[in-house]
Amino acid sequence: MTKIDQGIQGIVRWLDMLTSTAKGNSAERYPHWAHHHLGEILIKHGRIFRPQSALPVDNLGPAKRCFHNSMEVAFTHDHLTYVEGFASAVIPTEHAWCADANGALYETTWTTPGNAYLGIPFKWDIVAQVNDTDEFASGGGFVLGSTLLPHWLEHGFDESLTVDIGEPLANLHTR
Repeated sequence: MTKIDQGIQGIVRWLDMLTSTAKGNSAERYPHWAHHHLGEILIKHGRIFRPQSALPVDNLGPAKRCFHNSMEVAFTHDHLTYVEGFASAVIPTEHAWCADANGALYETTWTTPGNAYLGIPFKWDIVAQVNDTDEFASGGGFVLGSTLLPHWLEHGFDESLTVDIGEPLANLHTR
């Protein structure tokens, strides 16, 4: 197993732990919901982005502003897609970055790329819609922390909002 695979598996274990806690708290109360935690959505719909393909952006944005930095880069470079999920340098962290049509990663905030990236690449119109409404359901994330999250938890994630780039998480298990 390569280091990247270990990093992705670390993120998946972290999300599994968070998901199992959430399921224990909500599955009985909401038995018919499609998901009980954001982690389930990321494990099912998330894509892997390889840090060894990380390409520089013109200017890194301020630290701890990855969602804003990535949104700004995607807005000013129409060949890039906003991606949101988790990245890991030491521990899994909610994070955002950009990617191009080939799935090459553009780190918009960290000076040194993390060792693993798992996220969902969103179409620009959904990113802009969330930015315009400025309403958030949770403290974390931007699109994944928006008021869309409760709907996705109850009814299922809407794949039509995503861009088909990056490597599906399922591919990691087939190597």
